Formats: sequence, structure tokens, C-alpha cells
Amino acid sequence: MQFEFDSENGIIRDKLTGERCIILTKARIEEICTRLSEIFQSGAKVIIFEAGKAAGKRFVEETANITKIGAQHFLKTVGQRFTDAGLGKIQVTELNIERAEVKFRIWNNFFADLGCDKSLYRSCIEGFVAGVYEQIVHKTPKITKIRCVEKGDPYCEWHIMPK
Repeated sequence: MQFEFDSENGIIRDKLTGERCIILTKARIEEICTRLSEIFQSGAKVIIFEAGKAAGKRFVEETANITKIGAQHFLKTVGQRFTDAGLGKIQVTELNIERAEVKFRIWNNFFADLGCDKSLYRSCIEGFVAGVYEQIVHKTPKITKIRCVEKGDPYCEWHIMPK
């Protein structure tokens, strides 16, 4: 995400979508996630997954012009927006367009570094990926977590393919 700050009106906008943005600290995100878990317990994962999925679908709709250019350019754009937002560095390690399969890594994953229920961050990322995938491929994805910083790996890695 590339941002522009309108100091006269005190607002931040995403340059690509024109949407208004805010900056939240890691501590505030941790508080939100912890509170969601306290209130909704295991249901918090479903809420976060579905919110992430809706965000992924909306992202594809907002960037329809990029989606039409091609899968590799689209993935590069998604990765760059994720990185620009301070959420970590995405690296696509494998892409098979014919089989609709992709493997990607997130280095310095912001969500994995949160001090709250770790399964919530996976729900957020996997929901977003599911939303993007369904919007583009028109199939439900099977998302498999291959590596995780929680297990001592240097990055988080997922494999996505049609179910």
C-alpha cells in the first residue's frame, strides 16, 4: 500500500484505492485480538477468517485492472501492498497457473509476532488468501500451512490449491 497524507484534513488515503486508512500499533491489534478471543472464544477464528475472506474478495474487486494483466503481476502487487503496509515480506516460491497452485512465504510476518492467540493470525491470512483465490479462480481453495515461525522456522509458508 502506498499512502498519501492530507495534512490539511488530517487523513491518510491508500493511493491505489483512494480509501481512507488509519495506522494501528501492534499493541492495539493485540488488544483487539485478545478481546475477540475472550468474547467469542473459538468463534473468534471464524470471525477473523470471514473478515479476512471478505477483505480478499474486495481487494480483487478494487484492483480489477491489475487482476486482468496476469497472475504474476497480480501476485507481485498483492505482495508489495502487504509489504508496504508493514505486514512482512511476501515471496512467491511456486506458481502453477494451469493447476491454480501457489506457494508463498511471509518473512517477518506481523501477525505471527502478535502476543495473542496465534491461530487468529493464521485465520486472518488464510481468510484473505481464500477470498482472493475464490474471486480469481472461482473455486474453494485448500490452504495448507507448511512452515511457521512459531515452530522455529525463519518464515511462514502456505501452499494453496483447488479443493
